[in-house]
Amino acid sequence: MRRARELSAGPHRTGRLLATALALGIAAAPALARAGDKDPDGLVAVAEGLNDFLEGKSKEALKKLEDALKGCEGAACEAGTRAQLWVAIGVVQGSGLKDAKKALAAFDAALHEDPKVVPDRQFMSPGLNKLFSEAQKNLKKPPPVAGPTRPPPAKDQLAAVAAANAQLNGKDWSSCMGTVIAAMSTSEFAAGKLVLAQCEDAGGLVLEATADAKLAAKYAEEEGSADIKKKANDLLTRLGNDTPTIVVVMPKTVDDAQLFVDGVAVPKEAADKPIPHNPGKANVEVKGKKGTFPFSYKTTETFDRGERVTVNVEQAGGGGNNSAIQQCLQSARNASDLNRCIESGGQSRGLTVRGGLEVASYNDTVNVDVLAPTLFFSAENPTAGWSLGGTYGVDIVSNASPDIVATASRRYDEIRNAGSLDADLKIGAARIGIDGSVSVEPDYIGRGVGASVSADLYNKQITPTLSYHLGFDILGRSGTPFSVFSRDIFTHTFDLGSSFVLSPNTIAVFGGTVAYLDGDTSKPYRHIPMFSAAVAPLLPRGATPDLVSSYREQPAPLEQVPTSRARFAALGRVAHRFEHGTVRADERLYADNWGLKSTTTDLRYLHDVSKALRLGPHLRFNAQNGVDFWKRAYVATPTSQGFILPEYRTLDRELSPLFSVTAGGNVRWQLTELFAINVVAEAGYTQFLDAIYVYDRWGFFSATTLELGIE
Repeated sequence: MRRARELSAGPHRTGRLLATALALGIAAAPALARAGDKDPDGLVAVAEGLNDFLEGKSKEALKKLEDALKGCEGAACEAGTRAQLWVAIGVVQGSGLKDAKKALAAFDAALHEDPKVVPDRQFMSPGLNKLFSEAQKNLKKPPPVAGPTRPPPAKDQLAAVAAANAQLNGKDWSSCMGTVIAAMSTSEFAAGKLVLAQCEDAGGLVLEATADAKLAAKYAEEEGSADIKKKANDLLTRLGNDTPTIVVVMPKTVDDAQLFVDGVAVPKEAADKPIPHNPGKANVEVKGKKGTFPFSYKTTETFDRGERVTVNVEQAGGGGNNSAIQQCLQSARNASDLNRCIESGGQSRGLTVRGGLEVASYNDTVNVDVLAPTLFFSAENPTAGWSLGGTYGVDIVSNASPDIVATASRRYDEIRNAGSLDADLKIGAARIGIDGSVSVEPDYIGRGVGASVSADLYNKQITPTLSYHLGFDILGRSGTPFSVFSRDIFTHTFDLGSSFVLSPNTIAVFGGTVAYLDGDTSKPYRHIPMFSAAVAPLLPRGATPDLVSSYREQPAPLEQVPTSRARFAALGRVAHRFEHGTVRADERLYADNWGLKSTTTDLRYLHDVSKALRLGPHLRFNAQNGVDFWKRAYVATPTSQGFILPEYRTLDRELSPLFSVTAGGNVRWQLTELFAINVVAEAGYTQFLDAIYVYDRWGFFSATTLELGIE
């Protein structure tokens, strides 16, 4: 019903009031003492529909009345209410849309619902009165065997059906559907629903076709079309035989098991019954809990018309948790363990002892060569909640890059020895870890100790971690005893982050790092060429040592960088385990108080070719600006007392503006239950955007790991 101010506005105030009064009068009639649930809605629709008609909105009025009539089917409304709806439809069709044939059919339907129905004379024109009298005469005639209770389709609707049939015969079922749906935008009819069902059937949409074929049969009976009803029933019979079904045998050992088909939850009462589905593929997923651990089973089934597929979750390994990843999740003690389950596919979840040898190498186009063999050992027991590990490696480095040759010494070769130990222990909901490392080379001794603490929250779904690491290094000069020349460098590093188990197969990690370095890290034998103010801007990128030597000034001071540095980094990572593979994406943002800012994006995917073979690509992109004091060519200003030198100067091109791209792949082959081999091969390109000596660099990295594992 409209509000009073709406009823008093506009040129048709009297008509609106009459329509409203009509609805109120009907609502008060004694016959509605036995009204159905939808009678009030139907009567309101009569009033509002006639209001729309008086405002010239005949199409809107017709749709509103027809929608209300659908809602009044069966016991939802009394016959008198449906009769008033049909009378209102007759008024709109006859006076508003000027379709006398449909108006007569509506009056016929009204009198069949209630022979005593009387139209309100305020809405009846002489032409409508004549049509209503004709309908009354028709009522006195012997009723047909199956009299129509639904208006027949219009000529333009039947023309659209013919066009849709032509499209269907041309095997263009998609256009066929569009044509018919457009034709039924104002009102649905049997022939349209039948052709729509045929189009959907041709496109493999058997469920949608079944629903529309049922409506076609119903509308055909209401329209009195025996031919369309027979065709619709024949189509329903064939669709019943063609509809594939899925039967899911739910696991009895899983609590609160839920069934999802294509991501849609299936009610519990229907989970053990055949589930109809369109031909093609169906994603079946069962979720629940097995004890206190999450349970998940997924499968993708493919079937054709008429096929019946049975998915037995128990026999497939889900109910008994026989799958490797489910066993892994059952044994996991924290989110870190869950992450390893996702990345490994569930391998190695009991007491595991591993050891092996990794041989890595690096070579690039600026004559840096590295060979790094490393021995490693680890033991872990996620169930007991402890792990420990250690490494020992040797780095053999050979360097003859242009800046080394030009500013310091000739090619040098040195050996670096490094070792590390780490351990952690689970205590209640918390995990405490410690680690230590040491490395020794001719001009540098690196030492570090650290500790971390983490906690499992919300049933291991969230695991925050806080760690601290102290580095206390000694920088020296090759060939000079540390007692003669040395610098102490202290680094304090704090890491705060958290992992989030988003699902049994997906984990996300977010974290941040703050590090503070105190000490002079300037290279004690890296000399920096100086230039005049006129020459410095003209020196090109990648200038050769000969060109630099030709234009440099006499001073060649040692490198000098700030003696403290604050670093900040943020990391985001998402890893997802698919049925046959794992994808991982990382993003790292970095900034420090030297003015350096960088972004690093890392993407990798590992695919399970078989239980023994995994392989996949790796792609990494890094870009950065330079530090605040970076100059391609530093200027030495001459004075009467000598040269004025810049306070900070460096040739470390890793502090300059650059970008790099790395691409490669990884192959892991589990030769036996105890022995595996892993091979990584990657190529990288770096371009230095504002440096002398080197314009760009190509590098190749490879690592071969021989691993022995015992569970």
